Amino acid sequence: MAVTVYTEDQLFDRAIGYFRVSFPTQDLGEDSFFGLLARAFARFFVLAQEEIYQADCDSLPAYQIDADGNPRSRCSTEALDAWAFVFGLPSGSPGIFGRRRATVSSGGLAIPGVSAAAVLLPANTQAADPTGQIIVKTVSATTLNGPPNLIPVQFVSVTTGVAANLPIGTVLSWQSPPAGLNATCTLTSALTGAKETETNAELVLRILQRIQTPPRGGTAADYRFWTETAVDSNGATLAVARAYVYPLRSGLGTVDVVPLYGGSGTGRIPPAAEITKLQTAVDLLRPVSVKLNMLAAATPKLIQIRVRATPSDAKNGTYGFDWDDGGTFVTITAHTANTLTVAAVPAALSAAFAAGAKPRLQIPLVGGGGSELPFVVTVSSIVGTVITLEQNFPATVFDGLTYFWAGGGVVLAVAQRILDYVNGLGPSRISGTADKGDAWEDQVLLERLVDIVMEAKDTDGTKMVSAMPGYGSTAAQIRIGGAAFAITAYRPLDTLVGAPELAVIRSGGIEVIR
Repeated sequence: MAVTVYTEDQLFDRAIGYFRVSFPTQDLGEDSFFGLLARAFARFFVLAQEEIYQADCDSLPAYQIDADGNPRSRCSTEALDAWAFVFGLPSGSPGIFGRRRATVSSGGLAIPGVSAAAVLLPANTQAADPTGQIIVKTVSATTLNGPPNLIPVQFVSVTTGVAANLPIGTVLSWQSPPAGLNATCTLTSALTGAKETETNAELVLRILQRIQTPPRGGTAADYRFWTETAVDSNGATLAVARAYVYPLRSGLGTVDVVPLYGGSGTGRIPPAAEITKLQTAVDLLRPVSVKLNMLAAATPKLIQIRVRATPSDAKNGTYGFDWDDGGTFVTITAHTANTLTVAAVPAALSAAFAAGAKPRLQIPLVGGGGSELPFVVTVSSIVGTVITLEQNFPATVFDGLTYFWAGGGVVLAVAQRILDYVNGLGPSRISGTADKGDAWEDQVLLERLVDIVMEAKDTDGTKMVSAMPGYGSTAAQIRIGGAAFAITAYRPLDTLVGAPELAVIRSGGIEVIR
């Protein structure tokens, strides 16, 4: 029930009113005996009211929305912990209910180097970040071929908490590498999704979700919850960041579930061994009359995205392109580890280098081992038609096919926003069988890409893009599979055969040009 709380002055006035009726001939001034007594009563009951008010707040898991729009729990920390236990919310530790503990990150990808052919990398092989404090492990056993090896390996973290969220480019050192495996590897897809111990605001919303959508023995919400909180036979979390449910997709009495990790691109899709573990875990909870199909999302067509952006003039042109490529890319005809050869070096690039501007190139590396983000690198020398770079190529370069654009301060910031958008999409809903009570985006829309580019801001809130040339036409284009770039949205398919498709950007699949 609601409790009315009075201020000290209101309580003082009520006490004086009582004394006025009971002792009409006495001095009731604020400094009199009865005035001082009324003030003492008022202060005592202010403190008592706080306890009563908190007890009222703790009597149910309630929250309020602050002026900035953020939810805030009205319950005490102790009461929330008790409510979480009462409603049986998993804590992340097997058999323990309550506040969710710090979680692991998932979705990491790397392509380990090998010095021998057919190197078996076992599941749970551990590696550490450069600090040695963050430990990650391989998700499943993988046989690496080579050299050079082009087979990616998936990682989840062993370390919990936000420190376990490792960005693209993090160098991992193997703890006990098998023979033939290079000592280090580099993340081409970030490890993401790790969180600290659940806050009161997060916990109260999880409690309310459980109250509003309680377990009903097999609703779509139940399958999502079971999958996202699944653990293996040893009690270790299976690290599913999001599960997507399709009731009756495969016929009467069936439920299809598509689980995804955090991370990026194909790193979001659990490998077959983990899909089997998830199937086993949820099979123990589902109704016996239901056939569960745990599916790995399909990615038959990887996409590329090209957007045009006019950088803002803010901060003395920090966001601008380093040179004018004239809207035309330059093809690489030959290369070494850190050089590239072209038919003719663009005059604007030569002029920028001669002026000491340290111009950057933007190279989409679509070969194995590349990130979805473009490789932005500074030119260290130009001799004839040979351009030397300050860094080695991090992925395969295809002579005659790989090309570069002008680089600049806006490129990676905008590309990262585009990557985050696509990595936030779920599998296809086009079949109409997806859970109607759980809405999610599944398609890459041109208008969303335009919004993302135009709303790109620096960490201090400064707008980085002032316009998009070709708005309504070539401002945003998508290339699907081996087709040409086109002014069309991309929606993955779900033909009810196999698994629903997931939109995934290929290596080197994002270009931010002028």
